[in-house]
Amino acid sequence: MRLAIAFLVLAFAVQAQSFSKNLITFSGGWADQIGPSYGGERATSIGLTYGYRALRHIAFEAGIQTALQPGPEVRGANYDFQPDDRYIWVPFGVRFILPLDDDRFELSAGGGGLYQRYSISNSGSGFGFNAYNAWGGYGVGAVSVALDRGRHFWLGASPRFFLANGSYARDRWFTITGEFSFRF
Repeated sequence: MRLAIAFLVLAFAVQAQSFSKNLITFSGGWADQIGPSYGGERATSIGLTYGYRALRHIAFEAGIQTALQPGPEVRGANYDFQPDDRYIWVPFGVRFILPLDDDRFELSAGGGGLYQRYSISNSGSGFGFNAYNAWGGYGVGAVSVALDRGRHFWLGASPRFFLANGSYARDRWFTITGEFSFRF
């Protein structure tokens, strides 16, 4: 009987939540490969994330983010090779949210697992660029502000750190993106 009463109280509390449970975020910005062995490869980064806010301060999220043509141009006396490459990251994890100012401003931080795919369209070039897959983790922080009174449209900024270890690659990427979110 106690379990049934606890379940009913929990069910009523869940229905009484005033925040939007679903979140779709479009992001765009800049990505930079970091670490002592990298030559500062930079790229445009775009992404899409879905989040499910299970509790007021906890959301589960999964998404896809990419860095477009980060590889450096390779030049010599008789050749000029520009790799047609991209990194695709699929982060999945949890985010902890701190709502402020009557739920119109939020700070958040989180992290989780990461699947990474490096692909290159012209890999048969002989310059050592090869496609590979890797697993790893990520960390994220964000600041967001509501644009409307109903708190459906949000604008924010988010730095992310991706860490992936493939068969021979040790990739470390830092991205910073502007974000536009829709909550329902």
